[in-house]
Amino acid sequence: MSFLKGLWKRKKTGPRALEHPRDLVEGDLVQLANHYGLPEQLRDKMFKVIGICTYQFEHGNDTSFSLESTDNDRINLTIESDAGRETAAFSFTVDRSTVEELFDLDEFAQIFDGEDAVSLTLKSDAGLDGWVAAGYHQETKGEKGYFYDKDYRDSAPPVEEGTGEPFEYYFLLSDDETKGVEIEVFNGGETEVSLVFYCDLEMIKDLWPAEQAPSESK
Repeated sequence: MSFLKGLWKRKKTGPRALEHPRDLVEGDLVQLANHYGLPEQLRDKMFKVIGICTYQFEHGNDTSFSLESTDNDRINLTIESDAGRETAAFSFTVDRSTVEELFDLDEFAQIFDGEDAVSLTLKSDAGLDGWVAAGYHQETKGEKGYFYDKDYRDSAPPVEEGTGEPFEYYFLLSDDETKGVEIEVFNGGETEVSLVFYCDLEMIKDLWPAEQAPSESK
C-alpha cells in the first residue's frame, strides 16, 4: 500500500488532489510513460478525459474513461483488479473492414456459435502492431450487461427497465495476457469490436486535475 500511495502522490497545490486514475473526472489529464512496451498510440502521449461511462454486469460495475490525445486519437481506459493487482486496460473500437484484415471471418464467427470456447488466430496485424497478439483464447461468452452513458461511481445505476442499453459480452485474451479482443453485441445485432492492451499502472506516468493542467494543454 505504501508503494501505491507513493506512486500516485501528486502535488496538492490545488483544491483537488488526484492520486489514482480511478478518481479521474472530465477535463483531467493523463500522461503515459515513454516506454518501448507501449503501443505507439500510447507511448509518451498525453490524454484528456472527455467522457465517462458505466458498464454493469452481474459481478459489478466497470467505469470506462474516454480519452483524447493531442493527436486526436480516441482511447478508452478502465482500471481492472484481479487478486489485489491493478492493471490499466486501454482499448479502442475497430470497424468491420479491420476485423476482416485481422482475422478469418469464419473463425471469428465461431466466437458466437455453440457452447464451447474457441481460439482465434491472427491473420495480419493490419498496421496495429503493439495492439494485437498471434493468438487468443475465449474467456467470456454471451455475458449479459448494460451500458450507461453516465458516471455511476457515486451511486448505483437506476433499476428502471430501459434505462441502460442491454448487450451481450464476449472476450478473448492472448496467451501472455497482455492483449484482448472485446465484443459487445447490442439489440438489433449492432456489434462493437475493440482491441485491448493491458499494462501495469506504472505506465501512467502522471495525472493532473483539470484545474492544475499544464498551461500548454488547456
